[in-house]
Amino acid sequence: MRIVKGCNLDMENIVSDLRGWPNPVRPNKTEVDANYLHIIERGLKPENAKVLHIGMASHNLFTISYAYLLSEMYQTPKDCFCFEMLEGMANHVWRAQKKLGNHVILYTPVVKKEHFLNAISYLVRRMDENTAPDNFLTHSFSLKPDTKEWKELQQQFIAAYNMKDSLNHTPTRTQDRNKPYVGQEPQDEMINEPDTDFDRFCNQQWVEKIFAKWQSKGNLSGEKAQWGDWKPGDLLPTQIGDELCYNEDRVKYFDRSQPGDVLVCEMSRANKAQMQQILDIADADAGGWRNTSVEERHQIMYKAANILGAMRGDLNGSMCAITGKTIEEADVEVSEGIDYCRFYTTTMKKFAAPPDIEMRGKGTVLVLSPWNFPCAIPCGGVVAALASGNTCILKPATVAAPVAWLFAKAFWEAGVPKQALQVIIADREATPLLTSSPVIKHVILTGGTETAQTLAHNNPRKPLSAETGGKNVMIISAKSDRDHAIMNACRSAFGNAGQKCSACSLLLVERSVYNHPEFFEKLKDCASSLKVGGVWNAGNIVGPMITNKNEKLEQAFKLEPGERWLIAPEFVDEKHYILRPTIKIDVKPDSFTFRTELFAPLLAVAPYDTLEEAVDLVNSLDYGLTSGLQSLDEQEQLYWKNHVQAGNLYINRGITGAIVNRQPFGGMKLSAFGPGLKAGGPNYVAQFMTIKDKGQQTTDFRTSYAEWYEREFRHPRNIQPRIRGEQNVFRYLPLAGGMALRLFGDETKEQLEMVCLAAKTVGTPLTVSADDGNALIAAARAFGANTVSENLAAFCEHIKQYERIRTISAEVPDIVFQAAANCDKYIAQALPVRDGRIELTHYIKEQSIANEYHRYGSQIEVPVVE
Repeated sequence: MRIVKGCNLDMENIVSDLRGWPNPVRPNKTEVDANYLHIIERGLKPENAKVLHIGMASHNLFTISYAYLLSEMYQTPKDCFCFEMLEGMANHVWRAQKKLGNHVILYTPVVKKEHFLNAISYLVRRMDENTAPDNFLTHSFSLKPDTKEWKELQQQFIAAYNMKDSLNHTPTRTQDRNKPYVGQEPQDEMINEPDTDFDRFCNQQWVEKIFAKWQSKGNLSGEKAQWGDWKPGDLLPTQIGDELCYNEDRVKYFDRSQPGDVLVCEMSRANKAQMQQILDIADADAGGWRNTSVEERHQIMYKAANILGAMRGDLNGSMCAITGKTIEEADVEVSEGIDYCRFYTTTMKKFAAPPDIEMRGKGTVLVLSPWNFPCAIPCGGVVAALASGNTCILKPATVAAPVAWLFAKAFWEAGVPKQALQVIIADREATPLLTSSPVIKHVILTGGTETAQTLAHNNPRKPLSAETGGKNVMIISAKSDRDHAIMNACRSAFGNAGQKCSACSLLLVERSVYNHPEFFEKLKDCASSLKVGGVWNAGNIVGPMITNKNEKLEQAFKLEPGERWLIAPEFVDEKHYILRPTIKIDVKPDSFTFRTELFAPLLAVAPYDTLEEAVDLVNSLDYGLTSGLQSLDEQEQLYWKNHVQAGNLYINRGITGAIVNRQPFGGMKLSAFGPGLKAGGPNYVAQFMTIKDKGQQTTDFRTSYAEWYEREFRHPRNIQPRIRGEQNVFRYLPLAGGMALRLFGDETKEQLEMVCLAAKTVGTPLTVSADDGNALIAAARAFGANTVSENLAAFCEHIKQYERIRTISAEVPDIVFQAAANCDKYIAQALPVRDGRIELTHYIKEQSIANEYHRYGSQIEVPVVE
């Protein structure tokens, strides 16, 4: 066992901040030295040294001398410990050691000339260590006894020696998931929930217990699961308000990580008649949820968060069993769900503050959630609906539904009436009844783009907030740290078997890097080194896919002209659920693989010549969810983030793993439907409320718009500045594609002025469209808007020209909504309000930019927020 100090100290600081874990780094050098002396004392005792074979790594004369004297006093066998030093550093010290008969090992970095770049990070770290003013090596080359430097170092050693026995030697990281969960009391600022620290042995034992409970033996017990509780072998019910029904129409769930057909559980499906009952119950709100106050909901959601924290083990186990998520991928979802509970009610309290605004829930919100994030995303949708004062029907993806049934328990136990939150899956006949019902006032969807388009086309008047697909691209520049870039690409491409909506599916590499054979050697090595297999082995990183019948993936397995495999497709199981990381190179911009979202661990790679070309290729795709740049050049970073079209941007880090209130999540173009307010962001809950001015108004909208633009919308900001090494910027962008306001004749001049002023304030070009002779056209021109006189049919034909549509009339014809749905355009139809914090959100889009600015823990200058 090597005893060393100061190694990777800076990186420990970064990791602690990012993960929300206690920092193991001692607060000052004296404590570090004292702890080191304490460990040496324990390690050199013969009974310990004989087992551990101690390597005492140090160049400090005082520390070395102390260890030598201890070994003599303890009579530590010479073959059970050694001193370790760096070649070329204090050679006179190791020569003196040899004369004393000590065993000394000298280390030196050896690298071939062509691989010298690999040594840079090591050498930079050594330079940092050897030039720090309070480090011994800084003084060692000219150090003499009784000099000023000698006496200072001597006192430094004495101070550490005197402290070594009084120091608290218990670990700072004490997280133990086996112990009862300690929750948070309700507060006005959300603190992100820490993930599990799997390095701790106690938490590894906790994982073993989870696996023992949730790895199914394949036997259906027939036991009927009750409210939120279930285990492998159970039959899960259909919920109808506060009643449970166990139908004959059931879905079977099998474990993809085990050979054969190992049954996990069954779940009842609601029929058409039951679906109507569910809708009626949600509409009636017998539990009175819509009448609860914001503060009451705040208290209940915090309680739900704490219950979710206590359920972490079972939630993780259910995700492993039902959707094939690895334990680490499952665990971060629980943290995210907890964060949603605390964050959305916190933002609701802020929205409820303006005295001249009246806001209330819309009624009943339908949440349609995906299978790839079976806990976090449905939990976020449910919390957003409930926190904003709505009743909620959750219809999770059928293949992942048992996970949702489990986490719903947290909300019911926290105080949400069962009539206010109903969790169901349905047969094909019942589902359209749910989405088309007038009871449903808003739909939250996370799923495929085609699903969102179908919903919008079939129900064009129904408000839809959808986070949809993404063909997410990472660019690797010649000015990148290539090893770091490759690591980020592989993590982003192959985590959760490539099934994250944010996964890196396409890698664009600058040609000078692309043509260097070492790049592909390293990319292949990195991808091939990822452990692949079933989720019941906690060491596996790439687990099973949700389906073995992915038609898009099967098409991508065919090589188009010029394409070749860097890593050819290979399944590791007979059922073809578990695919090794696969890499296709020389992919052309017009090819199927280049342009298609695959939801699988398959990465396409193509070259580019200039950054402008690479950005154009990214922007040529229909999607705009996440995007990444690997470059250390600040000018390249600036050009990229100001030109690439995506909702979440990542610089010099992976492009997955968005965290609530750190990287609010949501896309652009066909990756988002609705107002584009990001999940986990400050404005998300506002879209699920009806917001209007109160009768007696004292707010001057001109002043309010200007003040709120300056206070909230104008300046990008680092939303979690305490985190070292990563800057997370949240900013608002004007709608560069422009907005059209269509007038129908019942609008007032003041309402028109409010819309024109709001658009002008945030910089969004506004065109006012109206029939010939509309009395407000002249006023619109006076307010600075472009105007177009055209009939309704012409306007509907021209809708596709604009990025967003605005209406403020109570009488908007169906033809307008249908025309907008046909070209995937969002209509902001709320009446304008005088409060700028609310009104200005209709005229902007949001963007998150995460920038990793440390190099292996060493922090460079913090980037300018712009």
